[in-house]
Amino acid sequence: MALLKIGVLIDDTNLEIYKTEILKELQKSDLCKITKFIKKEKENNLQTGSSKYLFYRFFNKIDAKLFGRGAKYLALGSIENIINSCKEEEPDVIINLSSSTKHYSNNAKYGIWQFIYNSYPNAYWEVVNSDPYTEVRLEKSGLGFENGLILNSFKTQTDQKSMLKNQELIAWRSHMMLVRELEKLAQKGKKYFIEKKTVLSFNHNKLPVEKKIFDPQFSFSDKKHYQPPTNIQMIGVVYKLLKKYLTFTIRKFLPMDRWFILYSKTKNGEINPNLAEYKRFYAPSKDYFIADCFIVDEDDKSYLFYEELAYSSFKGYLKVAEYDETTDSFKEPQMVLEKKYHLSYPNVFKLDGKYYMVPESYENKTIDLFEAVEFPTKWEKKKTLLSDIHAVDATFYFYNEKWWMFVSVIEKENFSTDDTLHIYYTDDLINGNWIPHAQNPVVSDVTSARPAGNLIEKDGKLYRPAQDCSGIYGRKIVINEIEVLNENEYKEYKVSEINSDFADDLVGIHTINSSKNLTVLDAIKSR
Repeated sequence: MALLKIGVLIDDTNLEIYKTEILKELQKSDLCKITKFIKKEKENNLQTGSSKYLFYRFFNKIDAKLFGRGAKYLALGSIENIINSCKEEEPDVIINLSSSTKHYSNNAKYGIWQFIYNSYPNAYWEVVNSDPYTEVRLEKSGLGFENGLILNSFKTQTDQKSMLKNQELIAWRSHMMLVRELEKLAQKGKKYFIEKKTVLSFNHNKLPVEKKIFDPQFSFSDKKHYQPPTNIQMIGVVYKLLKKYLTFTIRKFLPMDRWFILYSKTKNGEINPNLAEYKRFYAPSKDYFIADCFIVDEDDKSYLFYEELAYSSFKGYLKVAEYDETTDSFKEPQMVLEKKYHLSYPNVFKLDGKYYMVPESYENKTIDLFEAVEFPTKWEKKKTLLSDIHAVDATFYFYNEKWWMFVSVIEKENFSTDDTLHIYYTDDLINGNWIPHAQNPVVSDVTSARPAGNLIEKDGKLYRPAQDCSGIYGRKIVINEIEVLNENEYKEYKVSEINSDFADDLVGIHTINSSKNLTVLDAIKSR
């Protein structure tokens, strides 16, 4: 198979570190090679010129000083060595790493690819407006009368304190998406675009013109922000940010938010939809919280497995509590598993008459399988399923003669645990090799990626609970219907969500599981 030849649009030989990482990843790739650099003339930037953006530039310096911490992924690095090692050939595809997204005439058969943000400056207005997430798209520009194509996108949680940190976060997080999509193009050729036909296409020439609306924060502004704030608009920006910073400061002096567990009997095997009827099960004192609840029925008894965490150490360990049907409450909890590292998400399931558990052991960089030697309190490690991996909330399901592992994986330093979902599969859960899914990460969206409990099969359909971590961690649960699941494809779409608005004192909810007897979920109580 011929290597995919890649051209690179630049306006300088010094690029931001996240862009140099793109080039380094492509240099390491077995599917792609960089064959040409095309240098464009750098465009004048109104941010650095006009006096009407003076306050904007001044505030950016303050932001960088207070919160930026150097923003190392936006710092500049030389690409001279990469340019010098390039053997020039005409490219199959051009990636735009210049500062401009304007049209560039080219003959590359797969067009120009570039990152597109929802606002300008990139990832700036999302912080000002306290948007729960920030999105970036990877787009292929259209040629002539041909429409462009959205190749992929992802959403990650907005950094609510700093515009610079949010810009760095979204930029750093985006670079692997581009590399993966280029490698898919290298493998599939024109078929790649045929498979993208269900993704929205666009035509920039036919986009509606946004009308200006009156913004009560001191000025007129575009409905969607496509320019930096003027000096007058900066008054509104500073007002919004100071109000937000004051809230953050006050919260530091308030008691910690406290996770706890809610439970209800199932009705005719169905989950009780009225969450206001659920009873509450708290940690022993306000110095602890409990969360990540799983429920197991065995010998006409029900056992609640969960994480307990002491605020003094911030290290989680696992406990179990037996349900007492006569009192509709849980008996005294017992310790299940404690390690030197943090444990949570005790996913307990039965296979061939034996109970197994896979807890979250992110700090240990493993996904470990434990076997119950005396259910429910004594467990021994059976084996490590995956090692040298930063992963959270591994969730398992047997489907079409295979075991499937749904898990959030951190691929690189400073990537989030909350915005990507990976899948692995095997023929044998205990002794088999776990193979990564061809589309990993199968979901890149902070509003629906991270697992929130066991999969649910109902009326011949398969549903995956997921966490919406936009805005805050554990904001709510979304239920996704799985439309396609095999070794090469994965498709899901959201069908419903579970919010915490059923009680006035709650601000989040992030795990749900059920058995024949009980349904359990966790929630966070506001300070």
